[in-house]
Formats: sequence, C-alpha cells, structure tokens
Amino acid sequence: MWKLLVCSVLVRLACHVDLVAGERGVEFLTGNCSYSPKYFKNFSLTIVDNLLNMDMDLNRPIQRGFKADIDIQLRLANAKNFQSMFNQKSDVCALTSGVKNSLFKTWFKDMTKDSNFMYNCPVEVGHYYLRNWRMGSSMTHKFLIPGEYRAKVNFFYGKYATKSYEEALTLTIDAILSN
Repeated sequence: MWKLLVCSVLVRLACHVDLVAGERGVEFLTGNCSYSPKYFKNFSLTIVDNLLNMDMDLNRPIQRGFKADIDIQLRLANAKNFQSMFNQKSDVCALTSGVKNSLFKTWFKDMTKDSNFMYNCPVEVGHYYLRNWRMGSSMTHKFLIPGEYRAKVNFFYGKYATKSYEEALTLTIDAILSN
C-alpha cells in the first residue's frame, strides 16, 4: 500500500512538473473580417506562419462610444459547433486608455509593439497596421483548457441589439490552445 501511495504521489508530481515546465502555445488557424465602408476604406486580416497581420484605413476618427462585443468560444472534442464560454461588451477607448489592467488590455499593449495602433481616442483618420504578431503563452488565462477556440469580435457604435446599433467591423479568429 505504501509503495502504491508513493508511486501515485510521484506520478502526480511528474505530471505537475511537466505542466509547469511546458509552455502553452497558441496557433492561429484562420481569420476573417467584414467592415462598414462608412468607417473603413479598407480592412484586411491575414495569418501566415502563425503570425497575425492587419491593415486598415479609417474613413472617420474612432471616438468614445466605439464598443466591442467580444465572444470567446470553445469547440469541445467531437463537437460540430462552438460554445460561448466568455462574452463581454466594452468601450474600446475606455478599455485601451484606462488604468485598469485586463486580459484584453494586455493583448492590446502587446500588439502595439508590432503596430502603429494608438492608445488614446480619438484615433485619427489614416492607415494603421499590425505586423507579424504572435500571441505569447503568457497572454492566455489559466482557466482556458487546451482546445480549439474562436474569438468573435463585433465593433460598433450605439447600443447592442437596438435600433441605435451601427456595426463598424466584425472579426473572427480561430486558434488552437495547447499545453
């Protein structure tokens, strides 16, 4: 019995060490977008060699009130459809320029190293880009289990799901999270 207990503890420790020592990985699979010509002259999203690239030309300044509906979804093994696990609606200007840290602000701050994105609103009319951005392992929450994920982000003005709702941009990115 003692040997069985010791073996059990050693196996658990070995598994724990592997999980701690192993780095989480995010592999971008696909991405697509659609945009309103009222707000963007152009918007493109590409993934090449697990690197995310975006190019956009603004027709109008992005001002306070520009919001995002962020939906993180997971597809379980053998499932055909994705299931929403986390959904948040946020004011983009407040999120990026505010003091409070969040997962999304962490992502945005990391993206600014490979882009000419602005922290403050208004974001003036012009060309903006993101070049060869890779999501680092430290930017995934520990509560996310390994699997296939989809991030759907709808950028809009007005109040979501009402007559005042005006869609500006929709992004969908599929990725695999592994340990």
